[in-house]
Amino acid sequence: MEKSRALASIIAGWFSAAAKGDAAYADKHLSKRSAMLLVGTDPKEWVRGKAAAKFLTNEAKAMGGQIKVRVGKVEAYQEGTVGWGIANPAITLPNGKVFQPRWSAVFHRENGKWKIIQIHASAGVPNEQLLG
Repeated sequence: MEKSRALASIIAGWFSAAAKGDAAYADKHLSKRSAMLLVGTDPKEWVRGKAAAKFLTNEAKAMGGQIKVRVGKVEAYQEGTVGWGIANPAITLPNGKVFQPRWSAVFHRENGKWKIIQIHASAGVPNEQLLG
């Protein structure tokens, strides 16, 4: 296992592209395989395959120019044809609210190019608040 500058760059670019509404960036880096999985913060955001890629590219288009993103800390690692990374961006929504998701992704090298095969975003909630 080794640190991966290439994957860290893709992750940082992911959030910059989202802020600009660059759906082509999302499309370029998402796997089109049926195993592709998106798990978001909303309980309904459990989407697989091409539907996940379509959901994410549509989200990028919809957010374009309406949000500000500070990428924050990014870590990424790779071994062979598999890589993974994490980020903790600060996303400022049009209403001024700042959301800091905990974001992770798993990558797979397909035809020599890194593709995202799984994305997970969650909202950090203290255990006491969540479980009582």
